[in-house]
Amino acid sequence: MREVLKTNGLKIGYKGNALMPAIDVTLHEGEHVALIGANGSGKTTLFKTLTGNLKPIEGTIELCGKPLSDYTPNERAKLFSLVLTEKPDDLFLKVFDIVAAGRYPHSGLMAKLRDEDYAMIKAKLEIVGVYHLIDRDFVSLSDGEKQKVMIAKALVQDTPIIYMDEPTAFLDYPSKVELMHLIAKFAKEENKTILYSSHDLELIMKNSEKLWVVAKDKPLLSGESNDLKHDIESYLNIKQQ
Repeated sequence: MREVLKTNGLKIGYKGNALMPAIDVTLHEGEHVALIGANGSGKTTLFKTLTGNLKPIEGTIELCGKPLSDYTPNERAKLFSLVLTEKPDDLFLKVFDIVAAGRYPHSGLMAKLRDEDYAMIKAKLEIVGVYHLIDRDFVSLSDGEKQKVMIAKALVQDTPIIYMDEPTAFLDYPSKVELMHLIAKFAKEENKTILYSSHDLELIMKNSEKLWVVAKDKPLLSGESNDLKHDIESYLNIKQQ
């Protein structure tokens, strides 16, 4: 599989204080990888660093064989999309407006949507199950509905890499299972590389082939889910009930 992301000696953190030892990992085309760890362990910081929103303390990040720092903002917007837990709070934005924004990196200087853009917006909203909300005010939605809309926006952006920070947050259990299946489907059928974080350890172990496990001041663990399942609880200091 083609390598789409690679880090070398990457240290992440704030004000020169690294949250963990240097990270050396790769992501390949068509992989879906779950990032797990306790709150404060560095998951969100890692996402922000991988997307260029936070400068690394040390080391390098390569996307498709080229340093992340060499890409322009518009080029980055065509390489990766990002789903965060923060949501827009503009009172006047419709669901359509939110999702359509994902097409702007592809729509030229006039940001004019084409017929194929409208078709993609409709298709992705249908896939995540919220097409019926297309004309609703975004702020009027439930937390779970907002999360699905933000995922549809990332899919509409049509990037080879998708980062999702806690995409199952605010979803009920059936919707969490559905989303896990969608992640696997898009990775396999559309060759998307998806890195997502979650606290739903049981669901992750059942649905993710590969894991990244982070804990403060410990090296990042990377490997197949089956190979790591016996080490995760001790690594994360999870107490048996």
